[in-house]
Amino acid sequence: MSFHFSDFTENLAQLYEQHAEALQVLVSGYRKRNGELRKERPACQSNLFQAWETFLQEIEADSQATIDVASSLSRQVSRPLLERSFYRKVQSRKVFTHRESFDTIISKTEEKLSKCRIDYKQCFIAHRQNPTQLTLTQYIDSHNAYVQQLHATNAMLEAYHCETLPQLMQELEEIYNDLCNIVAEAVLQGAEAIAAKALEQARRYDSLANQCKSVSPSQDLGFFVRSLPVPSNAQRVPKKAFAPPQSAIQGDGDDLSTEYGVGFALRNELVVDKGASIQVRPSLEALKRESQELEIQIKQLQDSVDALVRSQIRGIESQLYNKANEIQEDISMKKFDLRAKQIHLAAVRAQVR
Repeated sequence: MSFHFSDFTENLAQLYEQHAEALQVLVSGYRKRNGELRKERPACQSNLFQAWETFLQEIEADSQATIDVASSLSRQVSRPLLERSFYRKVQSRKVFTHRESFDTIISKTEEKLSKCRIDYKQCFIAHRQNPTQLTLTQYIDSHNAYVQQLHATNAMLEAYHCETLPQLMQELEEIYNDLCNIVAEAVLQGAEAIAAKALEQARRYDSLANQCKSVSPSQDLGFFVRSLPVPSNAQRVPKKAFAPPQSAIQGDGDDLSTEYGVGFALRNELVVDKGASIQVRPSLEALKRESQELEIQIKQLQDSVDALVRSQIRGIESQLYNKANEIQEDISMKKFDLRAKQIHLAAVRAQVR
């Protein structure tokens, strides 16, 4: 919307020098765009969108304006608005790209879990049909692999839905808050510039200015959220349940484990030193080391993100918008790496526990 409004005010500044009929054509064209935007966006109340439509109405009433107004709109509204909001457009695109990438990571993890589950079942069937020490070892190994992957998958799902996804939503909220304030300020400047030219203009554009001042990003977001359908499991994090292979064939898993030579019940936990070919405790020590390394990497990435954000803020305050645009690419990439490490750390910690 900020880019639509920036383009509109630039054209408006030029058309103020022309005939009132040309100005009416412009307003009609942007009303059509508003209609298209209204079809694309959810059917919810938006103070910002209402302010924008009110501005169009006031422009339509002003079929004549001066060169000073045109110059003011171009210099104080259109170009600054485009410069100040462009890096946010880059950031928002990266957030949605990252969301798709995280969905891919989760999907691959679930595919790996499905494969472990198939191997687990196949080893169980092989041991049931021809129980030997080799098939028992393979059965237990497949059980351990499946349990570890199950824990890792559930931890990744929990980290993604409880931490990563809220962080992405918070980042989108920050983008909207900033853009909303920028656009509202731009509309306010345009309204005040026109209101200064005549008493009648002042009466109408002062009203629009007050409307812009009352724009609340949080209120608009509240309207938007309330318009969305609430999923039935909105308060629950999806997790994978432990599913032993024998449960799909018959009866109680404990009885079958004894019947087919395991000698003990296999549950949603690792089997330690009971027939497994791979010792679990050394593996857990390796996981602890990996967890410590990930914690260090996460801290380094967080420090890097904080430093880049501070640098970007300084660039914006100094009106170095090109520098802010360049830094945003690095910030988005670092945030993706940071959140990916956090999901990975959650998986490792779950296996250690």
